[in-house]
Amino acid sequence: MINWPVERKFAVAIWLGLTIGYVFWQGIPFDRATQLLIIITASLAFTVGTSTGPLRVFADWVPFFVLLYGYDYSRGAADSLGFKVRIEEIYNIELSWFGWLFDGQIPTVWLQQNLYDPFQIAWWESLVALVYVSHFVAPWAIVGVLYVKDRALWAKFARRVVTISLAALMTYILIPAAPPWYAAREGLCDPIARIATRGWELIGLPIAGQIISLGQGVVNQVAAIPSLHAGMAVTITLFFWSRVGTKTKAFLVFYVGLMFFALVFGGEHYIFDAVLGAGYAVAVEFGCRAWERWRGPVGKNPAK
Repeated sequence: MINWPVERKFAVAIWLGLTIGYVFWQGIPFDRATQLLIIITASLAFTVGTSTGPLRVFADWVPFFVLLYGYDYSRGAADSLGFKVRIEEIYNIELSWFGWLFDGQIPTVWLQQNLYDPFQIAWWESLVALVYVSHFVAPWAIVGVLYVKDRALWAKFARRVVTISLAALMTYILIPAAPPWYAAREGLCDPIARIATRGWELIGLPIAGQIISLGQGVVNQVAAIPSLHAGMAVTITLFFWSRVGTKTKAFLVFYVGLMFFALVFGGEHYIFDAVLGAGYAVAVEFGCRAWERWRGPVGKNPAK
């Protein structure tokens, strides 16, 4: 950073100031359009004075986000394609696999009955909310940083993000499945509240409403299997496992574990969904590694 040209320092300072101002004004962005704007402008700012020109930045990023936009809106339409929605089937799997550990109930019901107080938000629920919503930010923050730091790693990580997203989308279309709160609404179990994000009230950032609005716009209510929240957390962990030290590995393990807890406690997913999402991540990671070995090494093009 010390050796950066003045133009790049100036561009990064402007970008950083505008981004921080936006976050304090509007909250952390979860919509694709704002995320795309922030990432592209960051890429433009951090590559000032390098061989990477604006056209290359747009050529690298726009197709990536077009594909993910297609994923978002296709996912939102997947529940209208005529396939049977699996409600009792997934509920019964969860109950038979894990009910014996939770007094004969599905884990979500037991957790909410023992940990959820509708009249008071516990301090640790802010961690639950933070981890839950990190799914909407962390992958894109990572691809943005990698784009600036190491173009080859960026391509590898982006490949994994796109692959697991498309694999999940195909499953949502072919096997629409209801989450725990949906099963409770249908009378299969005791009432379940959707509380994964309520801890944000303790943090104070104005983002919970954005999540709700985003969900109403494009989220498929019967896209429970696999859990892409869990799958993306495991994807991040597997990708960086051999590239980080012991402390970061411990953090990644904690992150995945807390993500599983947030999904189940919050009523958004069964443990079965999360485990299946992790399985998708493992399959994608080893599939991408096999592809990359077959394709051969690709030269790095970091921005310096």
